[in-house]
Amino acid sequence: MALKLVRGIPKDPEQGKQQKSREEYLVACLREEVNDSRFTAWEKEFILSLDRQVGQGRQLTGKQKQILERIWEK
Repeated sequence: MALKLVRGIPKDPEQGKQQKSREEYLVACLREEVNDSRFTAWEKEFILSLDRQVGQGRQLTGKQKQILERIWEK
């Protein structure tokens, strides 16, 4: 699933409105896998919450980034 996301990214950064952050990529990848049984109910809600926040253009806090990285490592 993550490959679909990577293919949609312009090769020339000036073609896109701006380059996406690592956190935006992680959230997008995790959103595609949110129903996987390896995630707890809390983690699923957290991922969806981050997805909404990133979609609204908000920056993640340091704590949110730490938790996102922990979930990504699962």
